[in-house]
Amino acid sequence: MRFELLSQPKLVWTRDKEYRAKAVLLAIGVQRKRLEIRGARELLGMGVSYCPVCDGTLFRNQDIALIGEDEETISDGLYLSELVNKVHFIPGTIAPHYKPQSLEKLISKGNVQLWQTFEATEIIGSPVVERVKIRDLNTKEEQTLNVKGVFISGEKTPITEMLAAAGVKTDTSGCIMTDDQMQTNIPNVYAAGDATCGRKYQIAVSVGQGATAALNLIKRRLETTRRQL
Repeated sequence: MRFELLSQPKLVWTRDKEYRAKAVLLAIGVQRKRLEIRGARELLGMGVSYCPVCDGTLFRNQDIALIGEDEETISDGLYLSELVNKVHFIPGTIAPHYKPQSLEKLISKGNVQLWQTFEATEIIGSPVVERVKIRDLNTKEEQTLNVKGVFISGEKTPITEMLAAAGVKTDTSGCIMTDDQMQTNIPNVYAAGDATCGRKYQIAVSVGQGATAALNLIKRRLETTRRQL
């Protein structure tokens, strides 16, 4: 996909078609970094999940693994700890991006075990998840944990690289910047949904942003039409 948003009309190219429009609403979502270890792809939907809020209740009173290393992972861990029997928290890095006080809050739940210097190397099971293999990043020692589910959290980034050449401004995290009417720095170019990083990727927020952008877009077009009459 390619954009030319500073022109009039504005141009959007997909694989097989060119679109011309007086205004554009960008709702291109986010891209989640996939866990590239054996079993992660094969057991997706069979115990492996990228959405704790969606699938957490399926593992009530079970032991699960949580893989991730940012503040979103901590938030997901707090949610899961209220549902499951035990959370095996595996950051997968020596230098995680969550705050120490956030980690303390999670560990204080009492049913969360932190594997501080470990990474997940394989998810095992047939036809559903049965175990996860982990390895110490320092000593290379390996262990196997018996779990019923593996939740992969964090590492969401907006898909905004393609917009850079088109002139759309983003913040340091790559989130599209908008005003309160969801308009970007380019006139008649709006953005809504996860690409704006609005309140932790909630569907209701994305829908509200889309409605706000659409209503403002319609209002601007009506005002332009009246001036031309």
